[in-house]
Amino acid sequence: MKKKSLSKRWTEKNYILFLLAVLVSLIIWVYMSFSSPNTNTTFTLSNIPINIELSQDARDKDLKVFPYSELKADVTLSGTRTVLGLVDGDDIEVTAATGSINSVGEYTLPITANKRSTLGNFTVAGCSKSSIQVWVDYNREKTFTIEKEGIIFDVADGYYGSVTLPNESIKISGPQTMVLKISQVKAVAKVQDKLKESREVNADIVLYDESGKEISPELLDLDTTVTAKIDVLKEKEVKVEPTFKNKPEGLEFSESNLTVVPSIMLIAGPDDVLKELDSVKLEPKDFATLKNEKYTFEQLAIVIPENCTSISGDTEAEVVLDLSAMTSKTITVDKITVEGLPSEYSSTVTTKSLPVVVYGTKAEIDKLTASQITAVVEIPKSSVSTGSTQKPVTFRFSDAKTCWAYGTYQANVTITKK
Repeated sequence: MKKKSLSKRWTEKNYILFLLAVLVSLIIWVYMSFSSPNTNTTFTLSNIPINIELSQDARDKDLKVFPYSELKADVTLSGTRTVLGLVDGDDIEVTAATGSINSVGEYTLPITANKRSTLGNFTVAGCSKSSIQVWVDYNREKTFTIEKEGIIFDVADGYYGSVTLPNESIKISGPQTMVLKISQVKAVAKVQDKLKESREVNADIVLYDESGKEISPELLDLDTTVTAKIDVLKEKEVKVEPTFKNKPEGLEFSESNLTVVPSIMLIAGPDDVLKELDSVKLEPKDFATLKNEKYTFEQLAIVIPENCTSISGDTEAEVVLDLSAMTSKTITVDKITVEGLPSEYSSTVTTKSLPVVVYGTKAEIDKLTASQITAVVEIPKSSVSTGSTQKPVTFRFSDAKTCWAYGTYQANVTITKK
């Protein structure tokens, strides 16, 4: 094969280099042409606020605008790259025209976008919104109770569940027409599995009118969700027991002379509490106020342990106590002692005797004597004061386990410091 001459190879090489130079020059020319600061182009500014201002007449009536959508729009500008590079949101004004609106209602407002900049060489080419839907009304705020019945859940057998909310009420504000339609506010959620322990759930706040129809919160200002706690506790059946102050230790009752309604109730509480709990107590009745009569106490408060709840909702019980079989005697007590006085003090009882009305079974009352009764003046350290004063008296019985003193008594005591 015949080789190319050196001059021919040189010529071909220069030709290729020439074509490459022309191609690079063309690319540079195109880039410079389109990148020229004086070339017209378009640019879009996003999220420009839409200004809405009612007439003075409407503002004097305290009317306000409530938009259905966000008051922002995207505006497209046309101009040179140099100028558009200097334009920002403050150079553009987007306005929704309210005209002569001065009454409550729904309106469609036309939107215009204009330049308010002193910069030249750019124009507003378009706006993403041509109109906006609004409601014009008086602003109204109202507080509603949140109903928890809309939180649906199941607990396992032997457990009890209840719902607590961080707040029992909610403030809702917005167009008066819509706020006044709200009749009911519910926290709504549903838990699928059966619960054996407490759980937090996110619940929706749902609004209803008086006919039970759901109301859209679209124009209203409110927290649309709430974190609800479902407290799950174990159940236990316990007795309801009456309690008494100054009751004789030997006085026993049966169903014929003492009844409690309810006598048994179902409560729920933490495991460690229920393990030690077999009964709940009623508020005490003082035997010093009871005679040989039949009593009916209709509304004695049930003392529910801390962190427990009455599943039945009972908070009070009725107690019927029949003491009509008891008898009485008045005895003059002359044995009066002082107890609880700190050692640095001394006391003298100046009351020499107390006539005391005593009740008990006939067998013990018939043989009861003053020697079996001691009047006790209890002076706790926290209430010690020197001088002569009257102090309340309680009574202690020996060999008379069914007897008690009826009424209130006081004795004069003189206290001195040693």
